[in-house]
Amino acid sequence: MTEKSWAQLSIDRFFENRKSPSQAECYRLARSISNASVVRPVDVPGSLSYTVIGTGRPNQGQDLIVSFREKNSVIDSATIALARSIHGCLVPEATYHGKICDLHIYTMSRLQGISSLEALSTKAELTPEAEASHTCYVKHLARYFARCWLMPQPTNSEQLVEHRSGVNRRLEKLRKISPPIVSDKTINELECSFPVLFSHEYPQVLTHNDLSKTNILVNDESLKITGLIDWSLASVLPFGLELFSLSLMTGYMGIDGWHSYTCRDKLHNAFWKEFCFACAIDYDHARWKDVYNAAQSAARLGAVLHYAFERNADGSPSEEVATSQWMWRFLPVLLEL
Repeated sequence: MTEKSWAQLSIDRFFENRKSPSQAECYRLARSISNASVVRPVDVPGSLSYTVIGTGRPNQGQDLIVSFREKNSVIDSATIALARSIHGCLVPEATYHGKICDLHIYTMSRLQGISSLEALSTKAELTPEAEASHTCYVKHLARYFARCWLMPQPTNSEQLVEHRSGVNRRLEKLRKISPPIVSDKTINELECSFPVLFSHEYPQVLTHNDLSKTNILVNDESLKITGLIDWSLASVLPFGLELFSLSLMTGYMGIDGWHSYTCRDKLHNAFWKEFCFACAIDYDHARWKDVYNAAQSAARLGAVLHYAFERNADGSPSEEVATSQWMWRFLPVLLEL
């Protein structure tokens, strides 16, 4: 008996407690909507959606993505429009096709590339060729963050207070955990950054909120970023809250723990130099130190919010402290930015 892949197991979990629609019904509907001769699941499925690729579409060259999404994972058209205004064709357009039972149906053009999860190295020592392609990757990642920095979004005082209060409640819960997941010293340092991060002077930017290896598509040879997908959690937040992804992209988690690439520092330097170049910030200027320190504080805060708390039904961080030791394993690495 052939063992099921983790991707198929994920799909099975999505449908196991669902009476309707079945996977077969979604398959038939996807084939009808896409007018495709072949429909297959994506290689890296999400937990809140069933997504397939339609290929072999007569008189239409581009493959089509069809996604059946739970109500907690719907795609907001205004958010997609904003993301495309910032990141251009790296963000796929989404067209809504109504519902089948409780699942919302969307189609998107299939972007070229494979997920970073499939492409990035799982070896600490990179060959010169691999180091060059990974450098290309982090430079493209830097440009993503630079575009966010250069296009801050309007935010009123009430929103800033609400965001700050929500974060403060979470950190106070962490203080009460024994044994501690995050030290009091770290929590105090994070709280000291609040006046800067939650201010009108600091850029409040469109934040993807799930900038993981599964949601960044790349060319499988050059590692040039070709797509940024799944914007269902996106919102406007202080710049840098998802910067911890840089550390996640310059290493990997093995069964024996975290492994950073041996060229990690070189990759981080390449990232920040590219960011400064794209933002026209003098890398050696005193102002850069202020920008860098604030961004690093935001990155550490984002890591705590992402890995120290359980997820809501829509995948966003809740206010319940996480109990998964697997999630905790990432925190020491990400708090040493």
